[in-house]
Amino acid sequence: MADQHFKVGIIGASGYAGQVLHALVMQHPCMEAVVPDARTPSDLEVRGREQLAACDVVALALPGEPARLWTDALFGLGVNKILDLSDARRRDPDAHYGLPELFGGPPEGARVVANPGCYPTATLLGLRPLLQRELINPTPIAVLGTSGASGAGKGLADHLHFCNLAGNSFPYKVGEHRHVPEIEHHLGGGAAISFVTQLLPIIRGMIVTSFVVPRASPAQLRDALVQHYAAHPWVSVLEQPDQGLGLGHVVGTHQALLAVGPVERSGLVPVFASIDNLMRGAASQALCNLNLWLGLAPGLGLPAPRVGLPAGVAPAFSTLTSSASSASTNG
Repeated sequence: MADQHFKVGIIGASGYAGQVLHALVMQHPCMEAVVPDARTPSDLEVRGREQLAACDVVALALPGEPARLWTDALFGLGVNKILDLSDARRRDPDAHYGLPELFGGPPEGARVVANPGCYPTATLLGLRPLLQRELINPTPIAVLGTSGASGAGKGLADHLHFCNLAGNSFPYKVGEHRHVPEIEHHLGGGAAISFVTQLLPIIRGMIVTSFVVPRASPAQLRDALVQHYAAHPWVSVLEQPDQGLGLGHVVGTHQALLAVGPVERSGLVPVFASIDNLMRGAASQALCNLNLWLGLAPGLGLPAPRVGLPAGVAPAFSTLTSSASSASTNG
C-alpha cells in the first residue's frame, strides 16, 4: 500500500469542511492534496487546469450551485471521479450516495459520489436500519437536531454573530430546512418527517433525536442496530442514551454514537445519534469515500475507531480541548 499514491484535488479548501478535509488528505499516507488557486472555473489558468486534469479524484467542498458549475468544468477537463460535499447531487440517481455503512462503497464506473449532509448522516444511521426491518412506522417521525455553529458554514449572518450566539440557543430554518428532502429520500419506504434544528453556542458537534412510532420493543430496536453495525467499527450503539452520547466523545473523530430510549408516555420511542458535523458529517466521511473509491482500506487516514463504548457524560476538559483544537482548524 505504501507505493500507492493518489492526487486529490480540493476545491473549496477555505471553508470549514474543506479545511478539515484538506488536513486529513495532507496527513494521508497515500494521498497528495492539490488545491488550485481559483474560486470559479473561469479563474483557472493553464497550470491550474493541468493540475486538476492530473488528479485521480477531485473533491468539491462548496455550496450546491458552485459545485454544479465545477462538476461540468471538471468533466470537460477529463476528470472522471468527483466527490461532491454539497447537496447538489444527493438525490441524483446517477450519483452514488456516500454513506458506506448503509449504501456501500462507490460502484465500478461511478463518476460522482455525493457526500451526505451532517444531519442526514446522523438521522439515517439511526433510522434507516429500523425502517428496512419494518420495526418502526415510516410516519410520523419527529426529528430534533442540535448542532454547533460550524454547521451553518462561514457565511456572515446576524444569528451567527458572537453576541447573538454566545450563551444562547435557538431554532433556525424551521419548516424550510434543505436536508428534509434528502433525509426522506434515503430513508425510503414512504417515510415522512417533521424536522426542527437548533443552533448551540459551540463550534462543532451535533446530536439528533428522532421520535418514532415503534412496532417492536426498544430492546429489539437496539438489537437491530447492533446487528446492522456489527461489522462497522465507526458506529457504536450504546446500552443507554445517558451512557455516553456527549459531544465530547465524538468531536474530532469519525465515530457515530447511537442509542435507543424507552417508550415515552406518548407511545413514541426516541432514537439518538451523536456525531462531529465537520468530521463524520463532512470531511472524514469524504475521506472514507475517497479510500473506498481508490481501492484503499476504508479507515486509512482516519482516527482509530473506539474500542468499547464511552461511559457517562464527556468531561468538560474533553469538550474544551476538542473545541480549542477545532478553533485552530477552522480559523
